[in-house]
Amino acid sequence: MKKLISLFLAAALLLTAPAAALAEQAPDYTDLVTDAFSYAFDDEWSTYDYHVPKINRDEAGIQAVNADIWAKYYEDELWGEYGALTALEQGYSSEPYSISYQWAVNGDLLSLVVASHFDADYNSYVIYNVSLSVGRRITDGELLDVLGISREDFAAQAGQVLADTFEEQCSFFPEDEFKAEQRAANNSAANAQAVKPYLDENGQLCVIGTVYALAGAGQYDQPLTVLGPEQIPAGTVSTAGLPAEAPEDDRLAYFLENCDTVRFTRQDIEGFDEQMCEYARNGVYARAGRKFLSPELQEYFSQFSWYNPTIEAADFSDNMLNSIQTANVALVLAYEQEHGY
Repeated sequence: MKKLISLFLAAALLLTAPAAALAEQAPDYTDLVTDAFSYAFDDEWSTYDYHVPKINRDEAGIQAVNADIWAKYYEDELWGEYGALTALEQGYSSEPYSISYQWAVNGDLLSLVVASHFDADYNSYVIYNVSLSVGRRITDGELLDVLGISREDFAAQAGQVLADTFEEQCSFFPEDEFKAEQRAANNSAANAQAVKPYLDENGQLCVIGTVYALAGAGQYDQPLTVLGPEQIPAGTVSTAGLPAEAPEDDRLAYFLENCDTVRFTRQDIEGFDEQMCEYARNGVYARAGRKFLSPELQEYFSQFSWYNPTIEAADFSDNMLNSIQTANVALVLAYEQEHGY
């Protein structure tokens, strides 16, 4: 009988040992992302919840992400009259009225999506894709490379999803000139290339994309699913092979793509040469729609799908920039002066 019990115990140990070993190897991400700050504001219409997230890791690159989130959602007044800090000090509700976030870890990739909620069901989103292996935010191009998806295939898939969503949401409206114009803008290559990718909790490749509408604001940013996990070529997500810092070309492209929503730091532009600085500084104005008297700059920015030159150089003013854009111009100017560019 004792021998039989011993055999059962031995068998149980054999069965549980692999599971225990796996449990030891699997990182615990339970509290990877938590509130850095939160408050609720009540008025006669509703209660508005405001949650500013932070990533609980010590790497310098991830702390830079936390600093960007904190500045954007707590200190700044990017989207309206009152940022969270001003609202608290003066007793007002903030604009946007509420902030929420969701996050997921796939492999060693953290995708954090922060949503700003406004009136009329309008939401704005900022995505932070972060490598937990190399400890920094990664670019959209790096994410696609990790997933084994070409830029062309991704843009085609995203474009199809945008087109399908427009038709579904606007199917009850009659065909007319305005609907045709909105459909053309929705289905443009520029709109497909402007989407921002991330992975959700189910391992699906999702995007925040702009879907044009026939009522209300005329266009709305929405979370959309582009590919299921079974359609992602790489299968397992691993960012461990990425460099500790993004390549310089990717860093400039990333700066240009995000200089209106991301407050960059000295580390982000360290190593930029004179020409890169010129493109970065003027890229802030280009993102705001400024035209350029310099044929070289006009030609350079015209290659990007996001460039929509609508403001003549003589009519442009720095007052047209938001606080983050202003800070990024000052950052590059200080760097140029320091290096004698």
